[in-house]
Amino acid sequence: MKKINFFLLFIFIYNFLFSMNAIGEGKYNFEKENLYKQIISETRCMVCQNQNLAESEAPLAIDLKNKIKKMVMEGKTETEIKIFLIERYSSYILYKPPFSSQNIILWLGPLIFLLVLSYILFRNLYLKK
Repeated sequence: MKKINFFLLFIFIYNFLFSMNAIGEGKYNFEKENLYKQIISETRCMVCQNQNLAESEAPLAIDLKNKIKKMVMEGKTETEIKIFLIERYSSYILYKPPFSSQNIILWLGPLIFLLVLSYILFRNLYLKK
């Protein structure tokens, strides 16, 4: 009986001592986790209609999430990751595409439309009287 108790005590202490290495390996970096969550929530899934990467479970989305997580853990900045995604998938992958010469009409089109419409309405309503 004493041998069994001693053996069980030995196993318990052995497991306790070697499991301590797994617990305190490193500090968890919440900044990197927040950056990862921010990027996947601002990035469009290229397979699913109107879903971001955070919501999507498509195989391509899972691969992209893994790639983004790897880049974040390597210390890449948000800008570097977004440049990589734009080079690979075009600016369509971002929900908020950057202001550039390629999409200037998309950004300024509504403003130009409102100005032209206002001018036409003003001219037709007030200047005809």
